[in-house]
Amino acid sequence: MPDLLNPADPGFARDPYPYYARLRARGPAARVQLANGTHAWLVTGYEQARAVLADARFSNVPPAAAGRPKPDSPAQRARGCLARHMLNSDAPDHVRLRRLTTAAFTPRRVDALRPRIERLADGLVAELSGRLEREGTADLVDAFAFPLPVLVIGEVLGVPEADRADLREWTYRVGSPADALAQGAVDEAWTRLHAYFTTLIGNKRRAPGDDLFSALVHDASEGGLDDGELLAMAFLLLFAGYETTMNLLASASLLLLTHAGEAAAALRGGDAYWDAVTEETLRHASPLEGTTWRRTTERVDLGGGTVIPAEDSVLVVLAAANRDPGHFPSPDDFRPARYLTGAGRPAPHLAFGHGPHFCLGSRLARLEAAVALPRLFGALPGMGLAADPAGLPYRPGLLVRGPRRLPVR
Repeated sequence: MPDLLNPADPGFARDPYPYYARLRARGPAARVQLANGTHAWLVTGYEQARAVLADARFSNVPPAAAGRPKPDSPAQRARGCLARHMLNSDAPDHVRLRRLTTAAFTPRRVDALRPRIERLADGLVAELSGRLEREGTADLVDAFAFPLPVLVIGEVLGVPEADRADLREWTYRVGSPADALAQGAVDEAWTRLHAYFTTLIGNKRRAPGDDLFSALVHDASEGGLDDGELLAMAFLLLFAGYETTMNLLASASLLLLTHAGEAAAALRGGDAYWDAVTEETLRHASPLEGTTWRRTTERVDLGGGTVIPAEDSVLVVLAAANRDPGHFPSPDDFRPARYLTGAGRPAPHLAFGHGPHFCLGSRLARLEAAVALPRLFGALPGMGLAADPAGLPYRPGLLVRGPRRLPVR
């Protein structure tokens, strides 16, 4: 067990699971030292993760001095503004903020997006096929896993397609440990994001469209969101709307490319097997590695001799909970069949969280995977990896996880 946890370490990013398994063996939660000089409790057991996520004693409101101390600056003020989103709030503010966005993600509205998602996926598969014929190789993340969800959420939210590359770069930076990037890169990204969403919201006020951002701007004039909350909501919905689905599609593709038997079974098995592939990917390669940070509002006894003092930082590690051998037999194996009807009821995975902060976009993410994966592998059955999977770079950090590049031929 290393003395400290460095989320920016490429080796840890590529395979954090042995570390989490050793941590879980120490108890339901363990206090670890982070590379930024702070300490935190990491919750890695399945039952304890569910309990913490549903327990109001674990507040989502960050402490005033969380993380490494930083001087006041325009970037820090921008970060503070954009961090006022609903994942960093408790009831009653969380209930109010969530209510304003729930209508955009009802089953009826999400399911109505299927024809558009099908057209987008077909177009991207055709472009990828053409690129492979012309160039021999392509990056599946850049060519497929990223553009599909960003185009979909862009349409839902009202974000221009031309802005997607810049937004991807900025959100990548703010979701990564600063130590993994060039000096100043994270601060620049927070400043750029704040300026971008300020401009976008101004445009929606002047010329609203049929999209969620326009609706939220309209609601703000009726007391729904103040200007700071509006900026934070715009950032959260964009970041959460594509980042997790991009990692789901990339991780599922990598798993199928390295498990040829499962890819063949999915192509034979139809919709039910593809749904099982999606659920097993969500469990086995959780696109959200951890939740947002929480803090204890009082002393909490988690059982097993683990007592967390008041005002301590806590991170629920979804990726670790989803590989708890007490709830998932052979947790490190990729076995989609465990999610097939009649295969026995596996424990519900925690890839979308649990409790009041359960992911609003879970249905949309599942729909995109259900549409995209069979089209991709059905159209390109001979597609294979063009790099050693053991050397693929992964997204650093403790928030989101997935391969940064996925070369295929």
